[in-house]
Amino acid sequence: MYKKIVVGFAIFVLASLVAAPVLAAWGDGPDGDLHPMVGALYYDMDANGIISYYELVCSGSYAGVSSDGMYDVFLTAAHCLAFTPSLGYPTAYVSFDNDTIDDVSGVIEAVRYTWDPEFGQNHADLHDLGIVFLPVGSVVGILPVELPPAGYMDELLYAAALKDLDVEAVGYGFIPIWQQPGGTQFNMTGLRNMATTNVKGFTHAYVLYNQNQNATGEGGVCYGDSGSPQFIVGSRMIISVSSGGDAICRANAYSYRLDTPDARNFLGQYLDLP
Repeated sequence: MYKKIVVGFAIFVLASLVAAPVLAAWGDGPDGDLHPMVGALYYDMDANGIISYYELVCSGSYAGVSSDGMYDVFLTAAHCLAFTPSLGYPTAYVSFDNDTIDDVSGVIEAVRYTWDPEFGQNHADLHDLGIVFLPVGSVVGILPVELPPAGYMDELLYAAALKDLDVEAVGYGFIPIWQQPGGTQFNMTGLRNMATTNVKGFTHAYVLYNQNQNATGEGGVCYGDSGSPQFIVGSRMIISVSSGGDAICRANAYSYRLDTPDARNFLGQYLDLP
C-alpha cells in the first residue's frame, strides 16, 4: 500500500539544518525480512504516547551490544539526533518492524543517544555518525550488522575491486516521483525498502553513490533514509551510513564512511571494532 503525503514537519526541519539530507530506499521494492537489522528512528511528534509511521525521522541499523555490555546499539546519522532536544523531542524510539503503515510494532524507547562531538564543524567531513542506546536485550532475534575493518575502502581500491561495486541500501521513508505537475512528489510506503546502487567513488570521509536511474537502471535513497546502512551485497557488512544527496533524490548520494580513523575513533568508544 502506498500513501501519497506532503513531506512533513520532521523532514522540513532536517532539510533546513543539513543541505539536502537523505532520509527511503527506492528501486528494488519492499525489503521484507532480508535485512531485519535495519530499523527506523522515530520521535513522538504529536505527543500522544503512540508512535506512528508518519513520525519517522531517520533510519539506522542494529550494531550489536555495546562494548561495556550495558546497551543494545542502534547506529544512525548525527544529524538525526543533534537538533532534536531543542525541538522538544528529548526521547527517541526505534522499531525494526518492516511494515508500519497500519501501526508500528515492537517500539523500543531509547535510554539515551549521542553523536560525534565534531559533527557539523567541517563541511568536508561532517562526522555524521550517531548512536542510540537501547536497553540491553531489547533487540531480540536479530543479528547485528558487521562493521568494516580499518581502511576497507582503500583496500578495495588498491585491489581494483571498487569499480562498479554494488551495494544494497536499506531504509524507510519516501519514494520520489519525478516529472509531476508542480515538481517532484514523495510517497511514503511505511515499508522497509531496498535499493541496489553502485559506488561512484569515495573521499577521505564519504562514499559516493550513483543513483541516476536513467544511467544505471538502479535505485537509491531519499528522504527517510538518513542513517541507513549500505551493505556489501550478500553480506551483513556495511561500509557507510546515508548522510546527504541531491534535493530530489535523482542523481547522487553521499554516505559517511565507517572504515576511517575518525569514524572508528567515535564508534570504538561504544562498540568492539574489527
